[in-house]
Amino acid sequence: MAWDSVREKKGETKKASTGKLAELRPSAKSSSEEMVGEGKPKDELARDKDLASGMEILELDFLLSIIENTDGDDKNDVTMRRLNFNELFRREQLDTIDSSALKVYAKNEGNLYGKVIQCEAMKELTKRTVHKGKHGG
Repeated sequence: MAWDSVREKKGETKKASTGKLAELRPSAKSSSEEMVGEGKPKDELARDKDLASGMEILELDFLLSIIENTDGDDKNDVTMRRLNFNELFRREQLDTIDSSALKVYAKNEGNLYGKVIQCEAMKELTKRTVHKGKHGG
């Protein structure tokens, strides 16, 4: 009989605790649909300012010094160049990179930088090239 009363108490405890739900983290669905500020989705604002990774605090001169120093193929150096290039792409400041450095990224010898960086470097170099037609320009 003593065991029956213990089982009843355990069963009551389990039933009482299952009725209560405490959400520790917001679900991914609710955070992506959440609206912030001027009616923009939270994800769209995050794209404008990348405060989570810490890259936002780096000065343009520092980023350019890393990106434009294309000597060497050390794994850490290449990774730093890729991260900084992507940061300038996110900031839409690829126009500040020197053309000679962009040529290195566009050629992508040794496949160090990946297709996305290669493509963006080519796009930027294409913007800088002036095409004059027969009718002036």
